Amino acid sequence: MNPALTAATAVRHDDAGTHSRPEIVLVEAPVALVFNGQSPLVLMATPVALDDLITGWALSERVIDDASELQVLDIVAQGEAWQVEASIPDALMPRLAGHGRVGAPNSACGLCGTERLSDAMRAPQPTERMPAMPWPTLSELQGLLREFNDHQVLNQQTGAAHAAAWVDDLGMLLREDVGRHNALDKLIGARARSGRSRHSGLLLMSSRASYELVHKAVSAGISRMLVMSAPTSAAIAQANQYQLELAAFTRELGFTHYAR
Repeated sequence: MNPALTAATAVRHDDAGTHSRPEIVLVEAPVALVFNGQSPLVLMATPVALDDLITGWALSERVIDDASELQVLDIVAQGEAWQVEASIPDALMPRLAGHGRVGAPNSACGLCGTERLSDAMRAPQPTERMPAMPWPTLSELQGLLREFNDHQVLNQQTGAAHAAAWVDDLGMLLREDVGRHNALDKLIGARARSGRSRHSGLLLMSSRASYELVHKAVSAGISRMLVMSAPTSAAIAQANQYQLELAAFTRELGFTHYAR
């Protein structure tokens, strides 16, 4: 079976009575990211596209500056947990300092375990920003959302996965995960590994817009971001500060653009 999926027995209670049935559920597992034999953190994630996850996380956290600086060595299942081993230049290892996670890992965490208050609202370090695609017309938006839904294979089967998609002249690149931050890190990694970070495009996400997601988008040089749910105050403030065009409540009939 797909490592992202597992089986469970569920008992349904409805107007037809009570009956048991098998169901497919999304896997949420501990994943250790290991750099040169050292692991700065363990996070809860869906164990697919883990090579993209470690690459995207390292880029988002400025452990590396370019995807070519990281080589994935192995992805190993250890019981219900996973370990992703990668090598980076020794000169970059000091950048891992301060990235340890305190307490139990959590797939909803973006800044969970940050050791200093100043780190929680740290400034992003944007890469060179490519121009954004134009805002979609109504008909383009409807086609984009249909394609977005069609690409969410894990969510179609489980209803439990977040999705992050990059849309450019080559089409749609999408990654899914139980955690919205992980989904975006996977996408950032896949986008960099494929060379598509040099393309004009836009980011589309199934979640709300939080501070950490905007931080990751700005750090990745993304200029335009659309989300399905609401934005937070910190997300709007950071998007305006770093000229990220942020839109929320994205539906077939339109979206809400948050700007100065």
